[in-house]
Amino acid sequence: MKFNKSVKVAIAAAAAAAMLVPLAACGSSNGADSGKITLSYLSWSNENDAKPYIEEFEKENPDIKIDFSYAPPTAEYIQTLQTRLVGNQAPDVFVITSENKADLIKNGYVMDLTGKSYTEKLSDANKEFLTKDGKLYGQSISSWAAGIAYNKDMLKQVGYTEFPKTWDEFLKLCKKLKDAGISPYIESIADGNDRIPDSFTGSILAKKGTDLTTLADGNTPGANELEGIKAWMKVYDEGYADRNAVGVSGDDAKTQFVNGQVAMYTTGAWDFDTFKQAGFDWGFAPIPAIDSEHEAYAQGSPSPGLAIYSKLTGDKLKAAEKFLEFQVSEWSLKKHSESGDAITVEGFSSDVDEHYKDVYENNVKTGKYFLITNFYNNPDVLGSTNTSEIQQLVQGAITPEQWAKNIDEKMASAQ
Repeated sequence: MKFNKSVKVAIAAAAAAAMLVPLAACGSSNGADSGKITLSYLSWSNENDAKPYIEEFEKENPDIKIDFSYAPPTAEYIQTLQTRLVGNQAPDVFVITSENKADLIKNGYVMDLTGKSYTEKLSDANKEFLTKDGKLYGQSISSWAAGIAYNKDMLKQVGYTEFPKTWDEFLKLCKKLKDAGISPYIESIADGNDRIPDSFTGSILAKKGTDLTTLADGNTPGANELEGIKAWMKVYDEGYADRNAVGVSGDDAKTQFVNGQVAMYTTGAWDFDTFKQAGFDWGFAPIPAIDSEHEAYAQGSPSPGLAIYSKLTGDKLKAAEKFLEFQVSEWSLKKHSESGDAITVEGFSSDVDEHYKDVYENNVKTGKYFLITNFYNNPDVLGSTNTSEIQQLVQGAITPEQWAKNIDEKMASAQ
């Protein structure tokens, strides 16, 4: 899932309270709770999703009671959390992610988790996502990555049984499909899902040895993504994707793909059920590398993490750390995996769908993915600006250089 929204100000406490949903079903009665440590947890997973984890944690830790509350992602959650933090009603454990991490870290609301037992086995990419100035502030245990879904029968018609490994090879495939009267490729540009440039940029930054946690210091995503944008635009410049399709949403693109109107579609595992129900022969491949000199990266991101309120001490702190220790337990990881999460914790492998295994093994578990909104200040501004500017770019109204300039000027004005 791609999160693009954030908030800049807190809403009134009354509105925040209205969004909080206590989990009354978890925990015991007041009498039975006497003497227990109460740990408050503000989640953006709903009651049904959170309940099994809380019940198991309380079963394993009978001296701790979880005081659960819920607010939906993303903007509503951040508003609620902000209101509680500034109102001295901070939850003990809460969600940290791209849209709120800068504020949480800057204002000293989150505890440094560097070197803790419950973070040592996290993927480097998951750690990097929630790290600032060498300190880790959240526990993220899973990730997602996009790939390219393709119609196997259509590719066979032009002599392909294996998916291309590089972008030039992909463009050659597109040419053969187009020459055969088959529409090669579609993207959901209306939703801002220009997934290819992020994958290219991830590999370019990796080859340069760039520390992603420092990207916000310069805060020039346009300049940093320009090389990837130029390479990506070849699929439009050469007529393999329709420039007039800027209004195509994810649902529109998915429908065209399952109806056999287009051979390839950039998406993720969230669409697999629809593909299976459609009853055609399809595959799912990693996004090709920008060239043979770079590794193949995906567009992708670590999942939001859990943070501990920085002012916790004593038994409350011990309880919070037990809760995060539980999150990386075998029971918890298995439950998350069964729920569809692609786990990235060392020593554990999710039993993912057969179609997703290549992307899971080569992108998700290795951390070879990148999402432009994860490492810059004001990700909400970047997300919305990129969506509008990408549409102009795809239509041919602006050049890649103009796209980069417009993005960076907007980011500078948002500082």
